[in-house]
Amino acid sequence: MEDKITLGKFIQSKRKELGLSQKDLAKELYVTESAVSKWERGVSYPDITMISGLCRVLGISEHELCTASEDNQQREAEFMARSYKSFVRGYTIITGIGYLAAIIPSFIYNVAHGGIGWFMVLITSLMLTFSFINVPVLVRENRALWTLGTSTVSLMLLYVAGCVYSHGDWFVMAVLGTLLGEAIVFLPFVLRSEQLEKYVRNSKGLVCMAADSVLTFACVIYGTLKYGDVVDLREGMAATVACVALVWAVFLIIRYLKVNGFFKCALCFAASVVWVAAMTVLSNAWNGMKLSEIVSVKGADNSRYDVIVCLCLAGVAAVLAIAGVVYKFVRKKPQDR
Repeated sequence: MEDKITLGKFIQSKRKELGLSQKDLAKELYVTESAVSKWERGVSYPDITMISGLCRVLGISEHELCTASEDNQQREAEFMARSYKSFVRGYTIITGIGYLAAIIPSFIYNVAHGGIGWFMVLITSLMLTFSFINVPVLVRENRALWTLGTSTVSLMLLYVAGCVYSHGDWFVMAVLGTLLGEAIVFLPFVLRSEQLEKYVRNSKGLVCMAADSVLTFACVIYGTLKYGDVVDLREGMAATVACVALVWAVFLIIRYLKVNGFFKCALCFAASVVWVAAMTVLSNAWNGMKLSEIVSVKGADNSRYDVIVCLCLAGVAAVLAIAGVVYKFVRKKPQDR
């Protein structure tokens, strides 16, 4: 605590700012006016049991009393906290009034016309709006997770209301497509949260790839069976397996191979060469062409273009592999010295 005179002057200044006399302050603290006078003249310190009450009456913190100075940083933080609470309260009230202004007339109109289908679409739309503009303000912790979760649930309910209102059968496809998009965009960030970090640890990329692959196959299977036939399913699955296989190959090379970046890039291009060649052969075999026809000058134009693409990719892979060897040699040489 500061010296008695400095502390006394500080107590006196805060008392006068509040328009209190020594008698008024003494009455609030249940002490004598003489005791207050001694504090302010620097004759004695307030008793330690008086600190809490003295801070309460003077409207200061214990830190300010002990240092006999204004704690502007603390006051600014408290002011910002009060301002934020006021903002949240006002924001919630204003948006709530807006929701009611949209809900009440719509409900009356729908009831008057003998149906609530369109009204349910409105309600679920407002729920989705609430999840975006109100949930981040009202929730204190894990705002991103709460916003993503509530918006996803609201969107699913909106799909249900829309299907019922329009008598459609697109709900499952819409849900699968939405989940696939959210998994691709948001799942990597969700797995970084404290709640899931301890479970996935260093397997975040593997979990994301697995989830994306499963949802992709689910979309293809349901979509082709719903809007096509078995032939479409066979072709769709073949194309999906081919695309997913290349993505998985690139992912495994980049994530798990312990080599420098040049070698990783070279292997990715090499995998692309194998993939393009395999797809060319399989595609033409699917169409009834022989291997000799694929590589011959008389073959299909698309096949010749695929050969050119393979050669270009192989050339890039070779250059990157050479660069990787040079980089490894240059990096190792100073260590040998």
